[in-house]
Amino acid sequence: MRMILMGIVLAAVIAVGAGYALQARQEPSWQVFSSDSTRVGDPGHNLVGPNWTGEPGGTVAAADGETAS
Repeated sequence: MRMILMGIVLAAVIAVGAGYALQARQEPSWQVFSSDSTRVGDPGHNLVGPNWTGEPGGTVAAADGETAS
């Protein structure tokens, strides 16, 4: 019984240690996969614009060159 409890405790210690080690090495993908010719900012902004309603045929004005229906 003592060996089983020691195994459970050891597994928990290894899991916690691995979690801290992996968290310290983690970087956001938008920062890692950038190159000199492309620049991708933090994608936390509204990517469709401030007046987007999400409704097809909503009350928002049409895009440049299109007519609103």
